[in-house]
Amino acid sequence: MKNLYHADLAKIEYDVIVIGSGLGGLSTAVLLAKRGKKVLVLEKHYVVGGFTHTFKRKNFVWDVGVHYVGQTHDRKSLLSRAFDYVTDGKLKWAYMGEVYDRAIIEGEEYLFKSGVENQVAELLKKFPDEERSIRQYYALIKKAGGKSIVFFSERCMPFWLSNTIGYFMRKRLYRYSDQTTYEALKRITQNEKLIAVFCAQYGNYGLPPKQSSFAIHAMITEHFLDGGNYPVGGAAAIHHALTEVLESNGGIVAVKAGVKQIIIENNKATGVEMENGDCIYARKIVSNAGARNTFKKLIPQQLQKAAYTEAIDKIKPSVSHVCLYVGLNASDKDLKLPKHNIWIYDSHCLDTKFNEHMCNEYSDSPVTYISFPSAKDTDWCKKHSGTASIQVIGLYPYNWVKKWGDKNWQKRGDEYEKIKEELKTNMLEKLYKELPQVKGHIEIAELSTPLSTAHFTSYAQGEIYGLEHTPLRVRMKLLRPQTTYKNLYLTGQDTMFVGVGSALFSGILTAVAILNRNVLWSIMRYKKNK
Repeated sequence: MKNLYHADLAKIEYDVIVIGSGLGGLSTAVLLAKRGKKVLVLEKHYVVGGFTHTFKRKNFVWDVGVHYVGQTHDRKSLLSRAFDYVTDGKLKWAYMGEVYDRAIIEGEEYLFKSGVENQVAELLKKFPDEERSIRQYYALIKKAGGKSIVFFSERCMPFWLSNTIGYFMRKRLYRYSDQTTYEALKRITQNEKLIAVFCAQYGNYGLPPKQSSFAIHAMITEHFLDGGNYPVGGAAAIHHALTEVLESNGGIVAVKAGVKQIIIENNKATGVEMENGDCIYARKIVSNAGARNTFKKLIPQQLQKAAYTEAIDKIKPSVSHVCLYVGLNASDKDLKLPKHNIWIYDSHCLDTKFNEHMCNEYSDSPVTYISFPSAKDTDWCKKHSGTASIQVIGLYPYNWVKKWGDKNWQKRGDEYEKIKEELKTNMLEKLYKELPQVKGHIEIAELSTPLSTAHFTSYAQGEIYGLEHTPLRVRMKLLRPQTTYKNLYLTGQDTMFVGVGSALFSGILTAVAILNRNVLWSIMRYKKNK
């Protein structure tokens, strides 16, 4: 097995150890290695990449967390340039086309098209009397999203500077983040159906409008305003490119390298103790394991700080989900499968249905998301000719499968398998309703539950977006790269917000905090020199 952990790695002293090989961890590692730092990335599982990894059954491959990414088709965008820098330009993107999302709410269809004016035109077809509200909405999205730059710049400041001027940099976003999405939109329009359509992609951040922070909604919506993209070669192309660049700059990635705890001496992080008992030392430790795991599991209990544990306990884990991975024995072209994603709701009352689902065990998910990775990937047909892949995703509380959490995969008993079979049947019915042509072409249909997510991410409740994206979360000043433990840093989505772009930029923020240098200048110069 490539990159398998071995004891000799513990004989080396490193500049930086990164715990976890998700996009935040790998991007941090690459940025530091490019500055001459000796970096070791430790991954608990046998695969690299976190939510960017893929898995294979027969001749089919599916991503587990990268369904589409905004802005990377624009070669001038900061996100596109950042990806070029951390992958040395090796990562390519396929544009999904004019329509990137299609929402079906109570049987009515709404298309999401790239470009604000195109989107306004689409909404006016359905809501001809709401032009003023629709234009106000997109103006507000851009205004709120623009406040995030200064907000995140503050997060990579040292504590002394943050305590001096940080509030003035954060407060501009607080104006938007302290509101729920529903509160912000209700000031624009009284049309509940239009509000539901504005929020039809809430699955991208996990909370319906009356619970989510409007700032999060605005940033995610703005991210996709010009359309969606998919990595050529599939989601794994992201971590493959990053790992290659890291290794070419002297960095090391080790898999099956579980970290038991971070070594803290006199409030200073000095290394990590491995699950096998090895101790590895470094000048800096970076955790990409999530805030909850870092401060409540990896820090020895007697050294945990109430400021972190109590703050984190105030915020729930984000949503968990089930996913049906479908493999078909016909091509996307033959089956006329779209590149755009499909969001299906049986009601415009998004919050009511969400709450009912959370409170009623084994109830039907209020939202179904259908993605077509093979149709999005321009390289798919080269390796998987005559086949196609689909994913069908729904919300599913972890508590509903928690009692089987201590059982091994495929050994969880008849009751668990019965639940999975019922879910599979239900999700296939939804798929057939939207795409009847796939019936009779399914070669494989495998269902994952929150137990799979918990296993591969080490998130205790199988949450996919870390801490849930409420107004309170945005107010948590401790969710930043630098921690109050000397030489211990965070990276990953908990230091920013949800999404591939946020994970990449979390790596940039953490690198800036460690190096005390503006990494963005290197990113911009790299692009200009190409």
